[in-house]
Amino acid sequence: MPQHDAIFRKKTESEQLKNIIATKLARAVYAGFEAMFAEFLNITLGAQSRFEQRQWHQVQTAMKLRLQVYEGQVKKVSEAVKIIAYSEVNDPALWLLAKQIYAEMVKNHENQPIAHTFFNSTFGAIWDSRKIRNVHLFVLKARYRLGPRPFDSLVSRISLQSAFENAIKTLVSRHVFRSDYAHFTDDIAMLQRTLIAGAKKQCPQVYELLALNDGYIEYANSLFFRNKACYIIGRCIAKNGDNMPFAIALLNSEKGLHIDAVMMGADQLSLLFGFARTYFMVDTDQPARYVDYLSVLMPHKQRFELFNAIGFIKHAKTEFYRYKVDTTKNSPPDDKYIIAPGTPGMVMLVFTTPGSDYVYKVIKDKFSAPKTATKQHVMAKYDFVKQADRVGRLVDTHEFRYLAFDLSRFSEELLTTMQRQIGDSLIISGNALILRHVYVERKMTPLNLYINQCDERKLELVMIDYGKAIKELAGANIFPGDMLMKNFGVTRWGRVVFYDYDEICPMTACQFRELPKSADSLEELSSESYFDIAENDVFPSQFKVFFSANKTAFSFFNAVHHDIFSVAMWQRLQAAINEGQLLDVYPYKQSWRFSEMRAKQG
Repeated sequence: MPQHDAIFRKKTESEQLKNIIATKLARAVYAGFEAMFAEFLNITLGAQSRFEQRQWHQVQTAMKLRLQVYEGQVKKVSEAVKIIAYSEVNDPALWLLAKQIYAEMVKNHENQPIAHTFFNSTFGAIWDSRKIRNVHLFVLKARYRLGPRPFDSLVSRISLQSAFENAIKTLVSRHVFRSDYAHFTDDIAMLQRTLIAGAKKQCPQVYELLALNDGYIEYANSLFFRNKACYIIGRCIAKNGDNMPFAIALLNSEKGLHIDAVMMGADQLSLLFGFARTYFMVDTDQPARYVDYLSVLMPHKQRFELFNAIGFIKHAKTEFYRYKVDTTKNSPPDDKYIIAPGTPGMVMLVFTTPGSDYVYKVIKDKFSAPKTATKQHVMAKYDFVKQADRVGRLVDTHEFRYLAFDLSRFSEELLTTMQRQIGDSLIISGNALILRHVYVERKMTPLNLYINQCDERKLELVMIDYGKAIKELAGANIFPGDMLMKNFGVTRWGRVVFYDYDEICPMTACQFRELPKSADSLEELSSESYFDIAENDVFPSQFKVFFSANKTAFSFFNAVHHDIFSVAMWQRLQAAINEGQLLDVYPYKQSWRFSEMRAKQG
């Protein structure tokens, strides 16, 4: 009996010790989450001041700093946990107990979903390449998926009973800045007319009630800051529930504040929250509720897209994984993965399903000639893009490690191709195909395919936008490198976006040169270059080869963007960058700008 008591006591003491360690582990993760959120918010809180002072370079610096906050805190917490747990850090049972304790700690937390993701990130950072079971993560179970919650505390409403013009004036006036409006009365009048015209076209029920001064305006209490602009987000609502979302763009010039444009309807707002834009800074300690609100304004947007748009990119990955699993379960069994349409890449293997809005990109084990880069080099390029101001022209990516897929969705032919090209990144375990490293991007129509299936008018428009995309990227200090049309995609709005990053680099790292003249024609015919070429040399006159297969496309492009083939244009943009100039790029059409409307009105 004494021996039995000793064994029981030892077992009890062991369980007590494990519970103590698991509790400390959970507390460390919770403290790290709160520290991460506080640092994230502190950077965000400076957005309005930077806007008011027109500190545009500081805006970009703050965005880069904020992107580093999450990973930085995960690293700190991981080191702390290794000390706390010591030899038990690799004990799955300890982590499972810590997860249960942590779940109780954040049970009623306002930002429970993001707190769950932070725990997942810490666990993943410590376990790294070892197999991670979902039982240790807050991912798929229904109780980890927080449903939509009331957002009344995040919004305010203004009645239209005292006239629509007065309501609009109240809406704008409630947002107070250190700067004054240059032409407040004119801006309010233009905003009123534009909203009424938009409602008449898009939402007749709202238009009728605006005319009758019936209904109300609802707006988000927090402003949305990005680049050089500030946005008031809200909607006009009729008493029967019909509504028209809007986003009012405010700019701050040396002359003062002014309203630059208003976007109306879910489709126009989707341009503002597009996947090729950098992230908003929104002063809120309730980001999940803001996503709930934005989901009402843009019901076709997925939750992970909206979390991504307001800067919570790690939780966006959690939401995307749930979306991926759900859509796979709900799709027919014959909806199998295929190689993505378009010209096969030399660096990436890209696959998708016909019904998906997303593609999966995996770095190949060996690159096709003449590519000579390494995997690390390509990954660094994608990280460069993540940190850059994408000016609406670079597709955002989600980077995953050990992402699992349903093996039955892959044909034998595709599996053979994958094993041959990306075998080092591929794991087959039971019914799962697991990729060690993969990028997820929005699916688009490759530009080289688009131009062969569109009419002449669309061809002209897309070629003009192709040139604008190149120039806007260059103005943001981004040189695409390989500007072949197969590396650009076309969105549903007909907008051209770049998505192949293995040769991307800063504009300031390039040396743009005229092509030297040869001594004779034999030199030009030689397979070897007749002059010295440095690694960073670029010859704009050779860009014409991108259009060699389509003379009509070239004629449309050349009519508007012939300067792209000249060294002078590129050197002029480089000089502007070196002088600290930042290009003005707007997430809405030029024709929507109030200055354009006034010009047309005479």
